[in-house]
Amino acid sequence: MRIITVLYDQSAYTYRWLKPLFAAKNEFKLYGYKVEYISFLDYLPLNRILDRAKREMYILNKAMKGHRDIVFMAFHHSTSWIGSLDKAERIEIVKKIKIHCSKLVWLDTADSTGTCSFEVMPYVDLYLKKQILKDKSMYLNPIWGGRVFCQYYHDMLHLEDESITNKKFEPLGKQYLDKLRVSWNVGVGDLFATRVQLFLHPYSRVVPKFISPVSGKILDLQYRGSSYSPVAGYQRQKCLELVMGLNHISHSDALKRIPKKEYIKEGQRAKAILSPFGWGEICGRDFEAFVYGATMIKPSMDHCVTYPDAYIDNLTYIPIKWDFSDFNEKIDQIGTAKFKKVAIDAQEFYKKHFSKNFYNEFAKHIVNELER
Repeated sequence: MRIITVLYDQSAYTYRWLKPLFAAKNEFKLYGYKVEYISFLDYLPLNRILDRAKREMYILNKAMKGHRDIVFMAFHHSTSWIGSLDKAERIEIVKKIKIHCSKLVWLDTADSTGTCSFEVMPYVDLYLKKQILKDKSMYLNPIWGGRVFCQYYHDMLHLEDESITNKKFEPLGKQYLDKLRVSWNVGVGDLFATRVQLFLHPYSRVVPKFISPVSGKILDLQYRGSSYSPVAGYQRQKCLELVMGLNHISHSDALKRIPKKEYIKEGQRAKAILSPFGWGEICGRDFEAFVYGATMIKPSMDHCVTYPDAYIDNLTYIPIKWDFSDFNEKIDQIGTAKFKKVAIDAQEFYKKHFSKNFYNEFAKHIVNELER
């Protein structure tokens, strides 16, 4: 039996994303793998209670002792303590952990296809990322702002934002291309669990309450979102402007903040949900659309590869162009038979990812990446 030991940054965000590894623990055993945290207490995300740096250092120091089989490292590039270190310090930590394991796997927890920590590539055996560019050769050159969509808006509209350009992301060395592979996206994390449920059920995921796509839909379009960067947040700001300019359909008051419970009820009553990119291409709102039985309208994901592949044009979502030139054309189709079918098919697709069969597929996916 091979053993996968998981180290993570102790944040609830990362813990929620890691849950399918443990929900599929029995399926992993069928393939000859055992998945475990480095210590029992690690099943609780404690960063909000304990000092972040001290907690991460404790975990990392523990991994630098003895010998382990396979180690998974999941530390966010911008919110973890190790992510805040300069590259040389981060590399030294990774090199020391590599000495104490047979195989070291870096789990990139970033929301986008970019903002990669490629400086660790020479010292890890695999680099698994939630979503990657379909054309991996694009990683061989610098990407403005660390994200391809930021480069797109920078080049097209000459937008600038020092907050996303002050951190430099190294291009990928060509010799490491095969190490870069897909892990899994947030849609199969424990996305719909409350904080209490996260703690009480460390080895399972909460199955959400699915809402019928064909009844109770009294709102044409839901969109709510805040913009935080003129470039990374361009799509959100553009969507706000476009939605507030719609007078012929019913939609959210995108300028008004509402409580979470009200936001959920609004989504459940919506025929369509608009889900632009934020810091990354994929977010929880995409999967809320599936659960609430709404048609997801989203900037094209054709550039992206992820697991599971929840972004199939005109089957699981309605794509719009990055320049929004076809926005009104797509909005005018809300409520049509085509849009309703997309909502139905997308929901059926997502339901399958809470079945026992999915956990077998998930374990097989990870094992295949480890062994090929």
